[in-house]
Amino acid sequence: MRGVAMYASNKDDPYITQQVDSDEEEEKDDILIKPNDNLVAVAKVVKDEYNLDIYVYNQTNDDWYCHHHYILEAPPLCLETIQHDPGNDETGKGNLIALGTMDTKINIWDLDVMNACMPIVTLGEKPASKEGKSRKKRDGSQQGHSDAVISLSWNRNTPHVLASGGADQQIVLWDLDEAKAAQILPPRGAEVQTIQWHANEDTILLAGMMNGTVQIIDCRDNESPPVAEWKFGGQIEKVIWNHFDLQQAIVTTDEGLLSIIDTRKSNQVLSEARAHEGGVSGVSLSLITKGLLATAGEDQMLCIWKIEDSGALTKIHSTKLNLGELHSLKFNPDIGSILAVGGSAGELVRIIDLNKFEAVGSAFT
Repeated sequence: MRGVAMYASNKDDPYITQQVDSDEEEEKDDILIKPNDNLVAVAKVVKDEYNLDIYVYNQTNDDWYCHHHYILEAPPLCLETIQHDPGNDETGKGNLIALGTMDTKINIWDLDVMNACMPIVTLGEKPASKEGKSRKKRDGSQQGHSDAVISLSWNRNTPHVLASGGADQQIVLWDLDEAKAAQILPPRGAEVQTIQWHANEDTILLAGMMNGTVQIIDCRDNESPPVAEWKFGGQIEKVIWNHFDLQQAIVTTDEGLLSIIDTRKSNQVLSEARAHEGGVSGVSLSLITKGLLATAGEDQMLCIWKIEDSGALTKIHSTKLNLGELHSLKFNPDIGSILAVGGSAGELVRIIDLNKFEAVGSAFT
């Protein structure tokens, strides 16, 4: 073919004045977070390496990839997203995540800063005295936890407040604006495995302990007994409010028990089910589809449940995911049937559309 000039690169072609590198554009497109993207934060422990990986999920484009990650100094035990940023003087809103660790501290990372080397703030970092030793405040109160931080909950109604539960049996309320402990509740009698703030009442906290106790706590008064209390066999794994009916809460244990409790009455249990063989390490309630509940267990099973208005439980579906023991799961806040599940083997985390299970679709139509 005559009269045709070929160039090894578009940069060498004098007739192409706007240079566009397709690989570079594709990379930029992957970095850009779109309005219909969801971010999935995954805390990983692989041998002696600890990472926080941030994945992008987009249902429309079927995208699922690791967007960026952070290297952690200590094993992560729990995490909680925070939409409050004290450094944002305009709106006060942010895109942060808090991690509880084995070393008593809470590290807060800014998800908008890719591959940062350090958290933007560390809660509970005890200053050294002149002798180089950690100290307490002169009034005798602690400055944070004295053991591992194993549970976290951000208060959406009072955005500058973060609650943490520790292996030291303490619940600490942190002032994010001041980056320090604002209140330390009396010891709960056992390790505080799981906590969650009430959706409407900004002082009411639901807590589950390793001695099998579940409590509803009014944080306004340190001296008062719990508002309500329940006692279960085994250790409490997870507690969450039923956000469709706040007179109910959901409890799971390390003995495989799933319970719906009446939050108005101590020791009042509306329904119970043997959900898994072994601990029920994950539980999540759809934010969109009323009554759609998922549990994850040490038996490697994902189970789907329906909560009736009465609190009665019906098992809809169960499946083995081949992810090893399942540790956690969370519903997509924008799409009622999409679930992220974390395990101990294989790809470690997987996105599942529950609509592909016929029984689930039939139960919630």
